[in-house]
Amino acid sequence: SDMAMEQGMNDMQGNMNHSDMTMEQGMNDMQGNMMNSNMEETMMPYYNYTGYTTYDGHFTQDYDFVRALKYDNVMIDGYKVNTATNDKDVSTSKKVNDTMVDMNKDGQVVNITFDTKADTVSKAMFKEAHMSNHMSDEGQTENGSYMTYETNNGMYTAHFDEQGYLMKVMIS
Repeated sequence: SDMAMEQGMNDMQGNMNHSDMTMEQGMNDMQGNMMNSNMEETMMPYYNYTGYTTYDGHFTQDYDFVRALKYDNVMIDGYKVNTATNDKDVSTSKKVNDTMVDMNKDGQVVNITFDTKADTVSKAMFKEAHMSNHMSDEGQTENGSYMTYETNNGMYTAHFDEQGYLMKVMIS
């Protein structure tokens, strides 16, 4: 009877080892996919945010977001600023979730302004996350302050409230 019990234990261990393997396999697949997307990003940093920008307080600190801004390749809810256009005059604006999309008369996107989660990202946090981009201007506004950064072909401005927390970001 001891042998039968040992046999049972071996079967159980056999099954457990098997399930570990499938889990590891899954992890490897995931890493494989992540590697692939990272490889694509090395060519041209890209960031896509879908949904309410006030929902996730931390994506503005994401290195991929910061890099994609530099390369004028951030898409918010399906819209991306067309930095190639010379006509920067806003003729129509469209609100999508927490985001305002400004377009010129030809329907080209000239600005995207999105609200951020309140009381989440301090000025120091933002500054640190965006260190790799060039700050061209900073100053006070009526209800807080701003910092403007240059990108390859455009710029973006971060607006902070009186307490020094990020309120909104405008990409142009």
